[in-house]
Amino acid sequence: MRPRLILGLIAVAAWATAAAPLAAQNDERGRATWQVEGLRRGFCVELLLDPSAPVLKSLPAGAHPLPANRASNLHPSLRGVIQGQPEYAAWSPSRLCLEAIDSLRTAESYLTNRKGRHPALFAIWTVSATDSAGTAREVALGLFASSSHMVRSARLAGQATQEARLTVGPVPGEDESGAPRTERRFQVKLEKTTITWDGHPARDSTAVRAPVVMAWMAPAARGGVALGQMSLDPRFSRAMAGSLTIDGKNDFAKALKGSPTRFVGPEYLGGTGVITFGH
Repeated sequence: MRPRLILGLIAVAAWATAAAPLAAQNDERGRATWQVEGLRRGFCVELLLDPSAPVLKSLPAGAHPLPANRASNLHPSLRGVIQGQPEYAAWSPSRLCLEAIDSLRTAESYLTNRKGRHPALFAIWTVSATDSAGTAREVALGLFASSSHMVRSARLAGQATQEARLTVGPVPGEDESGAPRTERRFQVKLEKTTITWDGHPARDSTAVRAPVVMAWMAPAARGGVALGQMSLDPRFSRAMAGSLTIDGKNDFAKALKGSPTRFVGPEYLGGTGVITFGH
């Protein structure tokens, strides 16, 4: 058995939808399973959240933000910040994970990116917290998907999910020498916040030998707590170099902008995975 690597963690019209007998189903208990059959690219942004941030008011009853200085397996970039700037030790580790998907099965449909230019998006924003029993958990602050079929499936399983938009392609414009820029753009619109990554690989790809797993809890749409897990089995990973830009004036954008650090990567390429939702 391979070890698991735990993440302490545009156009939808271009997708083809086919009705068929599916392995991924929303069952009578309100659970759903999505089969990711083609992962294009996935990465996370590691950051810190101010304990007074308005977005933390939506945590489930009994859950409390976990200070970074009490978190186990703290990301090295966040550890370096709180060691050098102790005033951020009480802030909470957070991550925004963005997954571009070429092929996926939901309870209702099989989605595929036929021309290879418009992958779908699944995004999840979490914060480290303790539950009512004092156990450290990842709590979802927001779930997003660019396909209405994905949004409906997740909502039926009790997960409040919002529609999103993904744009991928070359960075427009020219470099200082007048030549076309070689960076690639990965841009997502989540509610009223736009997040843009312009960059390139920092080094060669390496084979991934362990699944990448992220589990979370979230306030259920009809009360109580909903659970979810994403387990990806990518083929390769590589470090990323570039720039991250956040545009927006809502609480989501303010929380991201307010972090003293925003570390991006590594990115995972290719492979398959499973995303589950339940209670």
